[in-house]
This record gives sequence, C-alpha cells and structure tokens, in this order.
Amino acid sequence: MTEWKAACPQPHRCACRSKVAVIVPWGTDNGPRERVWARVRQMWEQTGCDLIVAADPLFAERGRFAVGRAINRAVRLAPAEYDRFVCFGADMLPCPATVQWAAEQLDEQPWTLLFDRGRGLSEQDTEHWLQGGQVELYGAELFGSPCVGPIAFTRATFERVDGFDERYEGWGYEDVDLWYRLQRDAPRTAPQAYPGTALVQLWHPTEHHDLSGENPNVRLFAEMWG
Repeated sequence: MTEWKAACPQPHRCACRSKVAVIVPWGTDNGPRERVWARVRQMWEQTGCDLIVAADPLFAERGRFAVGRAINRAVRLAPAEYDRFVCFGADMLPCPATVQWAAEQLDEQPWTLLFDRGRGLSEQDTEHWLQGGQVELYGAELFGSPCVGPIAFTRATFERVDGFDERYEGWGYEDVDLWYRLQRDAPRTAPQAYPGTALVQLWHPTEHHDLSGENPNVRLFAEMWG
C-alpha cells in the first residue's frame, strides 16, 4: 500500500506550497539503505512538506523493486487536490528550498529537473553522519551534470505521458525513459533552469548498478530509444 504522510496541517505556513506533494519511492531492504532512509524520512517530516512514501505493490511478488511502478501508484492514489509532485530518492537529503522552487516552476512549466550539480557522500562519511557526526555536506561538488532522477511534474503532465513505463524493474533507465518522453510529449516552453541548490546523495550499495547488456533495463531502453 502506498503510505501517505500528511505532515502539513497548515499548508500556508510550510516551506512547500499547497497542493504539492513530495514522493519518495521506497522498498524495505533490511540493509544499509534502511538506516539511511529512516534518518532521511525523519528529516522530511520535519520540513513541513507533504510526503508520500511510495511502495511498489509487486515488490514482494516479483523480487525487483520498480521505482516507476511505485511512483505511478502514488500519484494515482494521491488526493485529488494534489496537482504537483516532486520526486526525490530515498538516499537524497531533503531540500525544501528546491521543492518550493519546483512548485513555482510548475505554475508555468509541465515538468522540471531539480539539480544540475551535487555530491555523493562516501560510505565512511555516511556512516559518520548516521551516528550523529559532523560531515561537510555541501563541499566540493563531485559531479556537475543534470540528474534526471529527481524530477517534478504536474498531475496533468503525468497523465499526458501515462507516467513511468512499468516494464523497467530493478535498477536503471526508468528515469531517463520518462525524461525522454516528457521532452517529446510534454515539452517545456522555456529552457530548463535550476535553483542553484546542490543534490546531496548518501552512500548506498551499488552492486546492482549493472549497465551491461545483461540488465534487461539496458536492453529495453536501447529498443525504445536506439
């Protein structure tokens, strides 16, 4: 079941604008990411943003978490008054200022990416942070290219492109595929802009990050887009 956390009883007082929900897809793994998400979720709940923790209804049955399936279900089950959605990963630090910027962008544009720069914390720094230690979160950026995973869109845009392609299961390319279809089927009327805030991504295991032809998502993306 998609979990709905209404953490904003007085929307006019919170950092996010009314009718905006933050979606974070999450599937329990009982591993290192579980501890990260517990801390990140607590931080989201303290921002005052409305949070949807999006579950994949077929995760247990299929054994492969599908981000697209989780987000699709979350949007479709969200109360009708929520017409704008901002998607973050479970291992990304909350950034209410970026959520507010995205909400304003969606007044004029059908969708927007959120970050054009950021950094990823090492395993050691992430563990230190989890234990309450001080870590330089916004130091030197480790990458400077747009990230298409964190994204915001209106409900109307989501419906226009029919959400994520749920054939992508496990890791990889579901976000790029959505971005491609948004550009093709719901183009922006102004160039992509960014708010100037940096993405901070906490460490997580990457053994499953397979970009070879053995990954069915790689093959599917190639079939769809060449």
